[in-house]
Amino acid sequence: MLYRKYLLSVGHVALTVSLVANAAHAQTTDEIIVLDPIIVEGADDDALLESFDGYTAEGSSTATRIPTDLRTTPRSVTVIGQQQLEDQGVRTLDQALSYGAGVTAQTFGLDGRYDVFALRGFQSNTSSIYRDGLPLRSYQFAAWRVEPFMLDRIDVVRGPTADLYGSNEPGGVVNAVTKRPEFEDSGEVAARAFDQGGGEIGLDFTGPLSNDVAYRAIGVFNQSGTVFDEVDQGRILFAPSVTWRPSDQAKLTVFGQYQKDEVPDSYALVPAFGSIFDNPLGQFDNDFYTGDEDFNTIETEQSYLGYELEQSLGSNLKWLSRARIAQNDWTNDTSFPGAFVSQGGVDPAAVDGALQIQFEVEEETDQLSFDNSLQTELTFGDTAVTLVGGVDYYQADITSEQLSTLIGLRDLDTGALIPVTVLLGTPGEPATLIEVDQEIRQTGMYATALAEIGSNVVLNGGVRYDFIDISGTNILSSDALGTGVFTPSETSLDNEQEFTSASIGSSYNFQNGATIYGNAARSFNLPPSGADEDGNTLDVEESLAFEIGARFQPVGTGSLFSVAAFDINKQNVAQASTSTLGATEQIGEVESQGVELSASHAFTNGISVLGSYTYTDTTITQDAANEGNMLALIPEHAATAWVNYAFQDDTFEGLRIGAGARFVGERFSDNENTADFEVPDLVVFDASASYQFGDWNASLAIQNIADEVEVTYCDAGLAQVAATVPGATGRCAYSAGRSATLSLTRTF
Repeated sequence: MLYRKYLLSVGHVALTVSLVANAAHAQTTDEIIVLDPIIVEGADDDALLESFDGYTAEGSSTATRIPTDLRTTPRSVTVIGQQQLEDQGVRTLDQALSYGAGVTAQTFGLDGRYDVFALRGFQSNTSSIYRDGLPLRSYQFAAWRVEPFMLDRIDVVRGPTADLYGSNEPGGVVNAVTKRPEFEDSGEVAARAFDQGGGEIGLDFTGPLSNDVAYRAIGVFNQSGTVFDEVDQGRILFAPSVTWRPSDQAKLTVFGQYQKDEVPDSYALVPAFGSIFDNPLGQFDNDFYTGDEDFNTIETEQSYLGYELEQSLGSNLKWLSRARIAQNDWTNDTSFPGAFVSQGGVDPAAVDGALQIQFEVEEETDQLSFDNSLQTELTFGDTAVTLVGGVDYYQADITSEQLSTLIGLRDLDTGALIPVTVLLGTPGEPATLIEVDQEIRQTGMYATALAEIGSNVVLNGGVRYDFIDISGTNILSSDALGTGVFTPSETSLDNEQEFTSASIGSSYNFQNGATIYGNAARSFNLPPSGADEDGNTLDVEESLAFEIGARFQPVGTGSLFSVAAFDINKQNVAQASTSTLGATEQIGEVESQGVELSASHAFTNGISVLGSYTYTDTTITQDAANEGNMLALIPEHAATAWVNYAFQDDTFEGLRIGAGARFVGERFSDNENTADFEVPDLVVFDASASYQFGDWNASLAIQNIADEVEVTYCDAGLAQVAATVPGATGRCAYSAGRSATLSLTRTF
């Protein structure tokens, strides 16, 4: 906003000088010139949030609840637009995030079931994914997948946001903003083919139905292969929406979505001996599949229905209301290795067998969100203040049944299975059943303000009170000998919490395009489960964070250069139990400190560049076993670079080429910082080319062009499985290999 004011001031001076000069000339020539009135206006708040060309957005509202220029916002914000998604051939949300500062994508390795990422050292995909400003949280296995084709942009806010949205990881939030109806006819038909087989059709049409009503319809049909011959994936998506705009004072959008994904288990764990360690029998490649192709079904159905309402109430007062109901049905029938063994037993490194787990899940998650707020703008001299106050409500109902059964020892060469009754001499198959019936209610009251003082200073602050009510039961039933008789243990999940979050930030903005800023925040996050492995109720995770930074955006350009330093202290940290399947443990206190550098610049010769560097120092500061260790899966160093060139001469007009590199440093797979499970660093290179000819566009995008693959995660195996057979050893997962997408798109 301040940047626009500065440009308007300069423009006003130039316009005044020009008019005065013309008038003087008219007087000297005795001519009378009648000038039409000229009105100079700045971009309104809606313009800050519109689709944008190139790699640099003008503004965002996710970081403040108020449309704000990115340069003057006293928080760290990255916006990923459609141009970047297209140039990099993005197919998943975590792929879209992989070039951003402060982000660690695919932390557990290649996994086609989930979008997995960490922000500023904290695993964030379960609690911090938002769609259009409303949360989509995951609690057990039913995760929400986001289709990039239906997105207009992705806002990534790094740092705490509990003062705005309630429960969240302190590393930040990812807000996927979907395309909305437009009052101009347009359309897109995209056909894609994949190097691993299969393809995809994407349809996107929008336009007016009348002067007051516009529609949008988006559809995706996907059937594609994976790196594993045993696994194919598919998606069907349909997302209609309608906008009613009876006047310039009111707008109502109603939207829906149905999405069905079939994603057989593509998270293949291979033996540690044969991946990160040498195996005398040979190594296991990243396309070696350790699941059971005959028992391999993961299906999820996601359904959404919601609305967004903007209504002017006059006198600088606006009412904003939005709501959504969402349902996720998840079915899982798969088989995976709980640990690995050497069947010969002489050399433990000669691993050739898998202790196989049959895993069956039936789960349903229903979520309801609504958010109502009032926004007003006040002026006091040279100070303009925007105030937002409101109430939001979030409700999640989760029912889940998870049956884990040790079925035997599978030979990794022949696939033959030695039944567990023969292997261990048990009457049947040892099994564990987890039954979760949980309700979560979060009610929040919030107030936030953004003040522009003169032409240089921006102040932003907010406070929020949340009341959380968790109820339900977690029943853990065990049949250690496979007798068919389960011994149940029921844990109450009843828990009531309340928390007050707050933040304060300020930026000072120089007229040459430079900005310095700082902020502090107190925030919280609900743990992903209501009880630990001993049945005790988990505490709220609390965080205190500080950040300082600087930005530079040369006047009149779309470039943005940023640096930020942060310090986040988090208490009562929750993580998946290392000893009990499906349980959660709290390890005390961790600290994440770091520095982020990012750059986005468009040269006048057609070259556009993106770059980032992230240094993250995570430390477990309070924990009896792991104090002083680094957090699992978080590298100290990470960096990215992307260059795109749009040819300027007539001969190659319409041709664009791009190339990039991503570096992820060494990291530990566990909080114990086990030396054996320190995974190596990884550098991958990406490339793309596209040609626009009329309404047609042909493109080729290749990720990891050199097919560079490394181990990205290891563990010692499931404790209760590894304990059944002497000499059982660990498991590892690989990073994503090469993938290529060939696309042909027609726009209307």
